[in-house]
Amino acid sequence: LTALLEAGRFPGDRIEHASVTPDDALPMMRQAGVTVVSQPGFIYQRGDRYLLDVEPVEHELLYRCQGFLDAGIPFAASSDAPYGSPDPWLAMRAAVNRRTQGGKLLGAAEKLTPERALALFTGTAARPGGPSRTVTVGEAADLCLLDRPWQQARTRLQGADVLATLRAGELIYHRGKEAGSNSGHP
Repeated sequence: LTALLEAGRFPGDRIEHASVTPDDALPMMRQAGVTVVSQPGFIYQRGDRYLLDVEPVEHELLYRCQGFLDAGIPFAASSDAPYGSPDPWLAMRAAVNRRTQGGKLLGAAEKLTPERALALFTGTAARPGGPSRTVTVGEAADLCLLDRPWQQARTRLQGADVLATLRAGELIYHRGKEAGSNSGHP
């Protein structure tokens, strides 16, 4: 952060992972104008190990979520596949419930709402953590169609609820069918 502050801002500066972020780093991150792209899914996938290997004083600082948002730092999520599960729904669930595989709560103050967890994955590649993409008339759609209303899906955050996925207007996934086998119409 000191190097970034000394060198000056450059569009697109970002910090990957930010696996342990102390409170005193947050103002510097904001001043540096960086975006954080982190992996809240690791709370679930590796949290039980972190509870053993990471100093207890740092447990609340692991893969923060709400802390970045409260500090005004643009924040997005990724899976870090192949090192983590590629399932964005797993990462969203972890950002919401902050539970390890063993059921331990890790960083309760960092919990997000389901809507905010979803927004971690809806920015553009050029501006992660920025405004969510929208689908407008005449624009190639990037979207995920769920098989149930959001009010139900938000309580589950399960990939099993995905009926179809389109990228740049092309069907790339349809439950029960191979993508492209139905002329691009779900």
